[in-house]
Amino acid sequence: MISNRRSLILVALLIAGCGGGGYEGSGGTPSPPAGATGTAFTPFIKAQFTQTSNTAEPTDVNDRQFEFDEDETSFDDVLQK
Repeated sequence: MISNRRSLILVALLIAGCGGGGYEGSGGTPSPPAGATGTAFTPFIKAQFTQTSNTAEPTDVNDRQFEFDEDETSFDDVLQK
């Protein structure tokens, strides 16, 4: 009887963990995939580094879609400074 309960709990946790499928933004509509309308991530971050100030307001990135490249050396020039 106890092993049946444990099995049932394990199955319920697995089903709950796998449910949902994908992220849906506010309002129940799926977020659009990053594509031609996305912001290139690497140049955006490099611009943020050059504009860094202790008195400036933070840049809002919540509604931006970013496009990521696969270049492993994208930030080498920033990290070596």
